[in-house]
Amino acid sequence: MKNNEANIFLFAASIIIGILISMNISFNKGTTTTFLSSSQYQDAYNYKNQLYSEISSMVNVYNTYEQKLEKYKSIETNKSSITDEINKELEQNNMILGKVQVQGQGLSIILNDADSKYFDNTFDDQFRLVHNTDIIQVMNDLKNGGAEAISINNQRIVDSSEIYCSGPFLRINGVKIAAPFTINAIGNKEVLYNYMMSDENYLKGLMIRKVKVNVTQSDLVRVSAFIGNERADFMKVQ
Repeated sequence: MKNNEANIFLFAASIIIGILISMNISFNKGTTTTFLSSSQYQDAYNYKNQLYSEISSMVNVYNTYEQKLEKYKSIETNKSSITDEINKELEQNNMILGKVQVQGQGLSIILNDADSKYFDNTFDDQFRLVHNTDIIQVMNDLKNGGAEAISINNQRIVDSSEIYCSGPFLRINGVKIAAPFTINAIGNKEVLYNYMMSDENYLKGLMIRKVKVNVTQSDLVRVSAFIGNERADFMKVQ
């Protein structure tokens, strides 16, 4: 009898506990409101834009490959035609990667140290010289202005290029170069010129420092090929 009473008690307790647990779960399903600080909101907004950008990029990649597939399908079963198409693609990639010499309209910018009359043996003399940081700023402005290919004293600028101060020289792609520095950039010549000569960009600051700046528009600018070695010892496809 006592065993039966104990079993009944345990059964009733189990039911009560189960009801309480289920009620707690149902209560937790209610909508909760989270308030974000301004920095958290900005982070969330930036993350959303990043996701949108990645999705857009993936859609573009998908469309590109779909177009390639359709193009290959439309080509008659002819090995030479497919080979020609692949070679065109390789040539395009090599052009973008800087492995071949290219030409087109654009700008030629020559930067040189100020005339000797502006040097007075003071600390200000440093501002009359062209430094590696100046070249980097000008190069960044060119990229922002839409330059498609850039070379400095015939050294092609690629992703792995360094612009480093090496005493009286600059070192680019491991090669020491001296002033004057001739920067060739291919792109829409008028857009590039107006962008580079605007007051908020870096060239105007160089002119104020009395650095020699000569900017020329041209219908035929040549940018040399990258002649260094690009290594990928640690990168792997994910």
